[in-house]
Amino acid sequence: MKNLLKVKRWEAGLKQYELAFLLGCSATYLSMVENNRVEATREFKSKVSQVLGISECELFSQEEN
Repeated sequence: MKNLLKVKRWEAGLKQYELAFLLGCSATYLSMVENNRVEATREFKSKVSQVLGISECELFSQEEN
C-alpha cells in the first residue's frame, strides 16, 4: 500500500510529533505508517483523514507505484 501521509503532513506544516499528538498515537507508529513499514489501522486512517481534511482514498491507495 502506498500512502501520501508524509507529503500531506508536510503540506499542512506539521511535524511528525505534532500530528502524532493530534491523532493520539506515538510518533514511532506514525513514522512506521508513513514509511510503509506497517499497515495503518482502519481507525487510524479515519482519524488522520479527519485531522488533515483529506479523504482516506486520497491518502491511502492500493496501488504500489
